[in-house]
Amino acid sequence: MRLAFTFVLIAVGSAAQTPTVLDSMPETLETRYALSALPPHLRADATLQLLDPKKGYSVKRKGTNGFNCIVVRSDWQFSERSFRNDIYWSVCYDLEGSKTLLQDYLTAAELRAQGMDARQVNQQITKKFNTAAYPNPSRIGVAYMIAPIVRTVDDRNVPEPKTMNMPHYMFYAPNVKNADIGGKPLSQYPFMLSMSPGRDDYLIMLVGEAEKAKILIEHKDLLADLCSYREFLCTNDTTRMQMPTKTGAPQQ
Repeated sequence: MRLAFTFVLIAVGSAAQTPTVLDSMPETLETRYALSALPPHLRADATLQLLDPKKGYSVKRKGTNGFNCIVVRSDWQFSERSFRNDIYWSVCYDLEGSKTLLQDYLTAAELRAQGMDARQVNQQITKKFNTAAYPNPSRIGVAYMIAPIVRTVDDRNVPEPKTMNMPHYMFYAPNVKNADIGGKPLSQYPFMLSMSPGRDDYLIMLVGEAEKAKILIEHKDLLADLCSYREFLCTNDTTRMQMPTKTGAPQQ
């Protein structure tokens, strides 16, 4: 998820001398984290794709329900400084999103593995938008991001990632704006995450506080293992708070 907001958060982990070469997650940990983005009843039959930093994503398990799950490691929409080794967020696309929006991330991983920087990858992907071979979603759909944790860049001008406990749903809504729906960013009501040039605009719905608490309890062991794996994936009371100081869509 490319959050379009800057949050008042204490950064978890330091950005100093952050390496840009991706490493592989332990397979079991990557699997658990990827599938945690889905509701429990969808996990067993979802397709799972794991990342080989030297090649890109490949199918580890072929599912039957149309959902595809990955752990994103490249926020390719932002500046080239965002090609780091400390981006981690899991997402699962439905059938329509898997055929369309997911392809952006699969392509980004492949091009990054070939040595392209984020600016080059951005140019290669966006120039294919709305072509016959690279269509936009043809219907409303959903990408699940109800995993207990995300670490992502939230503003192209502030490339330091944020670690957050923010389970949410993303509904495809190309070119829809907050003014169209009365959206209030990061409220309990639906709001828009607008991305230029609009192919992957999403209507965001945060889970409720009771559901969020349930998710954090369900994935207590996963959170502990992620924290043991990388210090910047540790969570605390601060990472459970989202307090926007400004809004605005990143520009490409």
